[in-house]
Amino acid sequence: MTSICSKSEFDDILQEIGEGVPDSVQYTKMSEMILEVPESSALTGMNPFLPDYKEAAMELYLLLRGRQDQGYQPDRDEATPHVLPENIWSGLAPWGFRDARLVSEHLYSWGHIFAHLDLEPGGSVLEYGPGSGQMILMLARMGYKAFGVDIGKMAIDGINAQSSHLNLSVDVECAEFGEGFEGQKFDRIIFYEAFHHAFNFDDLLIRLHDRLNPGGRIILCGEPIVPHTTPGIPFAWGPRLDALSVFCMRRFGWMELGFTHDYFMKIAGITGWSATHYPFAQCGRAAVYVLEETPVRSSAANYLLENARLKAALQDKTNTLASMYQSTSWRVSKPLRDIKKLLRNIR
Repeated sequence: MTSICSKSEFDDILQEIGEGVPDSVQYTKMSEMILEVPESSALTGMNPFLPDYKEAAMELYLLLRGRQDQGYQPDRDEATPHVLPENIWSGLAPWGFRDARLVSEHLYSWGHIFAHLDLEPGGSVLEYGPGSGQMILMLARMGYKAFGVDIGKMAIDGINAQSSHLNLSVDVECAEFGEGFEGQKFDRIIFYEAFHHAFNFDDLLIRLHDRLNPGGRIILCGEPIVPHTTPGIPFAWGPRLDALSVFCMRRFGWMELGFTHDYFMKIAGITGWSATHYPFAQCGRAAVYVLEETPVRSSAANYLLENARLKAALQDKTNTLASMYQSTSWRVSKPLRDIKKLLRNIR
């Protein structure tokens, strides 16, 4: 049951937490409290597929973070500043919460991911953002070639310590999403509670085509993708407004995006993926999205994937697709007409 949280109430919670991190009670309470942020209404009237929307989303993140002058740098802001706990077997997430109900949500989620892995032992699996490494270690124990890429050194150290003790072969590298293990391709790529940290998620989805073997798939789980707009995600996509997410933005600098289901399915299609949603009745966190490359991509998706000029224009904050397709300098061509038709359908 969500409730509106005023600035003073939020400040009280921050004072209560102090320099530490939320315990399981505070974690649950904060996830159900929504901050009043009038500035978030700016996104609701904009086209979420155009560059000016992305610029406004970044401005909202910087406002929520409270350090607008520092900008956002993934290599700096996404790295967890913590040190490894004294006991890595009981101190790492999710065990460190000491909350059986909360841990059960992760167990449901991992099981649902495995149910949709559809890969024989010996296949290669790359997890982006493995964090404490619990799932990647289980993959290695099941006989998969396990790889992990995390931007935080603590995550890398923790996974190495655990895999060494368990005599498991797990390869990990410190890099950003889409990168790591240069030149290698994988049978499966997993994001668990990680994809929503990628601000340039559209570029990431395009990049991931180059990281999969033929017939590969991406599995996302634990992502804040909601059936429709909510008080915490009152727009197609953008920084979440629940107190827990805002806390993470302020304390650590993390990007904490949320998406509506409709928007996510459309952006997956635009970037060349066929997405299938598998809800999990007992636990919303365990919902899975499976992405597979479309057998025959539309000419519009091909254009996004293969035409560098259009990709550059999508990233240019001083231009929008609207101004591009209205410009008389653009030569009328079939790919451009396809893009216009696609944009008309997704507005």
